[in-house]
Amino acid sequence: MENTLKETEWLTINKVLLEMYDITNIDQFTERVLKTYRMLIPYTKGYFIVFNEAGGIESEKSSFIEMEPGVYEEYLDSYYEKDYMKYTFELSEHTITYRDTDIMEESLRQKTEFYQGFLKPNHIPFGAGILLRRYGKPIGIVNFFRSELLGDFSDKDMFILEVLKGHLSHKLAGLLNGTKQAAGNRNKMLAHLAAEFELSEREKEALTCMDGGMTNAQIAENMGISLSTVKKHVYHIFEKVGVDTRAQLRNVLETYNSTKF
Repeated sequence: MENTLKETEWLTINKVLLEMYDITNIDQFTERVLKTYRMLIPYTKGYFIVFNEAGGIESEKSSFIEMEPGVYEEYLDSYYEKDYMKYTFELSEHTITYRDTDIMEESLRQKTEFYQGFLKPNHIPFGAGILLRRYGKPIGIVNFFRSELLGDFSDKDMFILEVLKGHLSHKLAGLLNGTKQAAGNRNKMLAHLAAEFELSEREKEALTCMDGGMTNAQIAENMGISLSTVKKHVYHIFEKVGVDTRAQLRNVLETYNSTKF
């Protein structure tokens, strides 16, 4: 199989890998993977889903290409759990590649609710991709769909995915670990600042919510308190830290983070 790749294709793979390893942001990473892999394996629509520690989908870190909002929302809300690709995922403890037409016999596949309700109406009857695991835990899925015109994914396409899968799993795991460490460091910084400015536990909790970009209404819902109580917490935080606005508070947090952490 390896001999079927041309020198130019190996050079493109090398270029894709080098570019992939230079990316440090998960959002950019998932989007860039979809775009660069298209140079190697043509496809009609695709997505790169990232999982959190609990196995849920991190929608903000995931990317979709050529899939209108209504299409990928329909997939996530109604068809993700029905996608027969998941059968393969659940049976494997390692990162693997898959091709839809290898998962089940074609006549049976075309009768499934996933095929009839999602693939056929969206004119993408063929699928293939990589199911990503790290230390046995699912961390992501890269899924490509093809139209009838492009046809099914070839053995050559699957070999390219095999070449890329280990690199992709390793890089995504590193980015997720970095995000986790960064979040931990941020929480430590907020705890130190709260102690230095003598914030109460509830004020510290409100500060963490504000640092995460929550509005007062969102903070009230998150903390299970009234909006007026949130406003009191915010007022006391501003008073203790010595600021008048959220923008000023953000500047204090970033200065504190850069000078003391």
